[in-house]
Amino acid sequence: MISFQVITLFPELFREFSANGLMRRAVGEGNICLETIQLRDFAINAQGQVDDSPYGGGSGMVLRPEPAKRAIETAKSKDPSAKVILLTPRGKPLKQKVLHELADHCRAGNGLIFLCPRYEGVDERIAETLVDEEISIGDYIVMGGELPSMVVIEGVARLLPGVLGNSESIEEESFERDRLEYPQYTKPQEFEGNAVPDVLLSGNHAAINAWRTERSGRDTWMRRPDLPRQAPKPAVEICAALVHYPVVDKRGDLITSSITTIDLHDISRSAKTYGLSKLYIVHPVRALRVLSEKINDHWSGGFGLEYNPNRSEALEILSIVPNIDDMILDIETRTGILPELVTTSAKQTSGSCSVDDYRAALALVEKPQVIVFGTGWGLASEVLERADRHLEPLYGPTDYNHLSVRSAAAIMFDRLFGEVKGA
Repeated sequence: MISFQVITLFPELFREFSANGLMRRAVGEGNICLETIQLRDFAINAQGQVDDSPYGGGSGMVLRPEPAKRAIETAKSKDPSAKVILLTPRGKPLKQKVLHELADHCRAGNGLIFLCPRYEGVDERIAETLVDEEISIGDYIVMGGELPSMVVIEGVARLLPGVLGNSESIEEESFERDRLEYPQYTKPQEFEGNAVPDVLLSGNHAAINAWRTERSGRDTWMRRPDLPRQAPKPAVEICAALVHYPVVDKRGDLITSSITTIDLHDISRSAKTYGLSKLYIVHPVRALRVLSEKINDHWSGGFGLEYNPNRSEALEILSIVPNIDDMILDIETRTGILPELVTTSAKQTSGSCSVDDYRAALALVEKPQVIVFGTGWGLASEVLERADRHLEPLYGPTDYNHLSVRSAAAIMFDRLFGEVKGA
């Protein structure tokens, strides 16, 4: 039997919690034991005092360390290997992964002790010396740790053997494998003009599973883009373009900029790393296009290929064209669909789309996408006016955003297609 002990000023809250639903069955069948410890039983005086005013001034009362220590020692005497958890807004965010870690701890025969603070929280020395783990259930404040502890207890309990009847239902639920569950439907087949998707009525289990997988991934990306570590691969072709004309100089005059070898190599490697199909180099001067092709050929065969095969692999996606129209025609010819242009700039423009919004939208786009970067001092207005979307500038923690185009491209690709750490 797995032991959950709750140290609280309000043990009556847990009587109803453990007397209903699956928690009642789990307790009744002996799968878990839920016990409360009244914090006032360890008060410092006959008046039942367990808290005091904070040093340094301020509002509210703070839980004293002595009652907390004695209450935890009492709980530990019953279950020495139990982990002590403090529910606090500053704690580790509660995610399904955390619940699994706690459930693993319990499956090894160890219990959990929950310390539920009230008022202004606990003396810091409690957290430093008596607590094993601090957990927060979200970025908001409630009146005490009781409700948060119930959330954790129920989340852990349902992962333990015997509490839920169907283990498959756990595996398919939201937040397992970092994604939301697919939409569910039941009778009636049509409700106020909204019908159940035909595929769910087809009896074709392979098609149903494919639909559920697709909807789960799409809904997760649209509703909770913070969840998946990796963006779902868009169903359409994603390309990038480095434009050398028409661009502007420092004064805003229309110019043609020079091709630089390092841009070709570095942006090709970034584009290849993040799964883009093509990198177009747009330049109107034939001599420079021919020179760039020769450089490309050097690394794609002979000594260059032998010396650095990784660079050759990246340069395979490079295509050098005289103008934007030729680029669009090439994509339309290969895919059969006219692409959308998505322009970038270091300047703020009205109607811009945030990178996060575009990242989410990529799960649903139906046309090939071309992310367009400008050289010089940026794309000319005639290019911006052709855009289907314009992305907001990239910023760090300061107002300075004068990035090289190859740096901007790498950062943009990572924000749009990169893995989300810690999700």
